[in-house]
Order: sequence, then structure tokens, then C-alpha cells
Amino acid sequence: MKALLFLERYFERALLTLSLLSMATILFLQVIMRYFLRAPFVWSEEISRYLLVWSAIIGVSLAVRERKHISVDFLPILFGERSHRWFSLISLVSVFAFSCIMVTTSIPLIERLAAIGQTSPALGIPMWMVYSAVPVGFGLTILRTVQAVFVDLFVGHPETANQGDL
Repeated sequence: MKALLFLERYFERALLTLSLLSMATILFLQVIMRYFLRAPFVWSEEISRYLLVWSAIIGVSLAVRERKHISVDFLPILFGERSHRWFSLISLVSVFAFSCIMVTTSIPLIERLAAIGQTSPALGIPMWMVYSAVPVGFGLTILRTVQAVFVDLFVGHPETANQGDL
């Protein structure tokens, strides 16, 4: 049970930390190899680019979980404190709808890439694995959005709820 609770709280953070540390290490080694040993890696920039794409898309899920998305708070301020909950729900439903669209439209693309067998130039990684960041990341976003709606409806407004409950 503790392992599941740990995953619920830190899954995206652990993935992002691992990804960013990997990127930094690979690029640091690339600099050493290129400028000091004069034997650069041909694959370092490619894998760093793919890790950055995965990090950015998984970061969307983390932003939903921690309520860190950019938002315009003009209307909630205009309509008063009681409207915050409704505008939060509208925002979450919009994120949910967008995430569902991203997942459903990305799957046919990934299927086509898998059928074609396209690979990346330097590493030879199947491109469907790179593009899988979209349904995986937005699938996580869907889960986090459902979780946030549940918290808003049954626990209370996120500013009054404990963020650890999310």
C-alpha cells in the first residue's frame, strides 16, 4: 500500500528527475567527448531531444496534479470567492477534454509509424516509441484530472484542501 501511495504522489516527479538527470549527464559527457577528446557521440543530441519531449509532456500531468497550470483569474476575482470552485471545475473539464482528444488522435499516428517501421537516424529507435509520449503523458493527465475533479467535488476547493491529499 505504501508503494502505491508513493507512486501516486511522486511518479511524475521521479520520471522527470530521472529524465533530466539523464539529459544533463549525456550532454555533459558529449561536451567532454567533443572538446577534450575530439570524439563526439553521434547519438547524444538525439536522445536528449527525445528525453526533453517526454519530460515536457509528462510535466503536463505533474502540473495538473500540483495545480500549477497557467490560469487567468480575472473572472473568479470578478465573481467572488464562491466562484473559484466552479471555474476550477470548468478548467479541469477543459483539460480533460483536450487530453482525451490528444490521446485519441495520437494513437492512429503511432500505429502508422509502427506499421511503417520508421526509426530515428542516429540511435535507430523506432519512432513510434518517441511519439508514444503523447498518449502516455496525456493519459496520465486524464488520470490526474479525474483525481483533481474528485478532490474538488468531495474534499473541497484545492486552496483549502491539503495538497498532499491530491
